[in-house]
Amino acid sequence: MSDNKTCNTKKNQIVKLGDILEVLTDYHSNGSYKTLKENVTLLEQPNFAIMIRTTNFEKNDFRKNLIYINQQAYNFLSKSKVLHQDILINKIANAGAVYFMPRLDKPVSLGMNLFLLRIKKNYNKYFIFCILKYNEKRLRLMAKGTTTKTITKDNIKMFQILLPPLETQQKIARTLSVLDQRIENNHKINELLHTLAHKVYEYYFKYKPKNAKLEQIIIENPKSSIMVKNAQKTQDKYPFFTSGDNTLSYPKAIIDGRNCFLNTGGNAGIKFYVGKASYSTDTWCISANEFSDYLYLLLSSIKTHINQSFFQGTSLKHLQKNLLKKYPIYMPSAHEIKKFNQIIMPLLTLISINTRISKKLEQIRDFLLPLLLKQQVKPQ
Repeated sequence: MSDNKTCNTKKNQIVKLGDILEVLTDYHSNGSYKTLKENVTLLEQPNFAIMIRTTNFEKNDFRKNLIYINQQAYNFLSKSKVLHQDILINKIANAGAVYFMPRLDKPVSLGMNLFLLRIKKNYNKYFIFCILKYNEKRLRLMAKGTTTKTITKDNIKMFQILLPPLETQQKIARTLSVLDQRIENNHKINELLHTLAHKVYEYYFKYKPKNAKLEQIIIENPKSSIMVKNAQKTQDKYPFFTSGDNTLSYPKAIIDGRNCFLNTGGNAGIKFYVGKASYSTDTWCISANEFSDYLYLLLSSIKTHINQSFFQGTSLKHLQKNLLKKYPIYMPSAHEIKKFNQIIMPLLTLISINTRISKKLEQIRDFLLPLLLKQQVKPQ
């Protein structure tokens, strides 16, 4: 099927993804494992280019905890340079998850477990991303394997999508981008509020002498019996916290209030949420009455130390809760915590409100897309 035929038709058509791709590549297209190892060194300190990874998209974080490569490695990886508006798809580990590349202030190279899809010029890139995002469940079904499920390039090429004329693609993309822009704005606001909250915490408590142990303020919530596999990415009502980067959803809440959610396996991760929520069996949910917001910011401030000192094990490391409970802390006075909470609680509450709004906007976006395609709702 030619581009002109596909683009100029006035009707929706079912097309193979391979027919509209300019580039389909991955990290390993650049050479053998041996040559890649010889020419590419991953760096933790800022350098010439960013090595984009799944975790950047799952956390929606393209500024912190990045992996870099130097200019020589970037040039060597010439077949997997990532451009603004490229579409990326996980090929293993959460295979089929779809991401849209934002504009960054550095050159970007593709991480190891992703496919890069560059759409031909005669199509609206954002619309194609929305179609693929909407069809993530279908993409996931293509993943095969007994231990680690993977998607192949041929799977991607043969994947079929419903493609309207270019003018309709552009109208639908404009409509959906309004919602996505609001979601992105909420994320930026939350980042700013997080930064402000940490600054306030440091101002009040960073240099205070230790006078207590963490166990003196912690309240442990009941261990959950819900497995991660039972909480898929659905439009259920309550956030479902896991020991990973993703926050899923679940139809029932098992906790309410102001709570911290800690990873217990792999690496340190600390989340905070205000409201009704659920969490997985491998997530440690704790609170601390009037110290709950303080507890979250305290734990966040020592996240690296928690990862290095309190996660132990030969293969998969696990959080040693009893050791962490003995960690020395400063316990604020009643006057101090009251004054602190007057500033911090509204900030962290607003972050949770923005998160809920963004989730609802995502649901509206996903609900709108098929209606727009079927022209049951007219795009502006």
